[in-house]
Amino acid sequence: MSGTVCLQGGGEFSPACRAMDADLLVRAGGRVAVTALAGTPGQDYRTATANGVRHFRELGGRDVVGAPDVREQPEEAFAALRSARLLVLPGGSPARLLAVLQGTEVGALVADLLADDGVVLGASAGAMVLCDWLVLPDRGMAVVRGLGLVPNTLVVPHWSGGRDDWLRAVEGAVPPEVDVLGVPEESGVLVHGGELTAVGRSPTMLIRQSRELHP
Repeated sequence: MSGTVCLQGGGEFSPACRAMDADLLVRAGGRVAVTALAGTPGQDYRTATANGVRHFRELGGRDVVGAPDVREQPEEAFAALRSARLLVLPGGSPARLLAVLQGTEVGALVADLLADDGVVLGASAGAMVLCDWLVLPDRGMAVVRGLGLVPNTLVVPHWSGGRDDWLRAVEGAVPPEVDVLGVPEESGVLVHGGELTAVGRSPTMLIRQSRELHP
């Protein structure tokens, strides 16, 4: 992976996210495409996508688009996503998002963008599915393989400590060498060149090492 991934813990598009998201705009240097595929088709998708478009335009993005929903308009969606230099995957249902990315060409497009030195922002469910492993709370805390674009990693979003049910599921299924990142809201981790850099409002916890990454 030669591109950059930003794994955010949730609370995306809030004022506290402005600095780290403005940095992503600069890194990308081109079109921003938002696709809220962790939401249900229809109004849920359109509202979350529009929130992302508005946020990045307010940050100074000159070419920011909301991609059509690939579940409803696949050709139009692929056209918008192929032209992106920064692809934004907001939160929602990780099970729904993973199914769409694995069941359509969008998952391959994400991988192609990163191979071409692009930027991908995943928030909450969006961050979870980009990693090697993820927990599906909407599937009885099942632990499954993700897209694997961020290797040897699992994200616990909305981190503020606790989450014992998540951690029990992880310890029972995920190999010990996998980094488990507790990422708070309005915070994130940049992944580039194999390095992890905390960004945003609060530190990210390397849970298995009991160590914080400070922005």
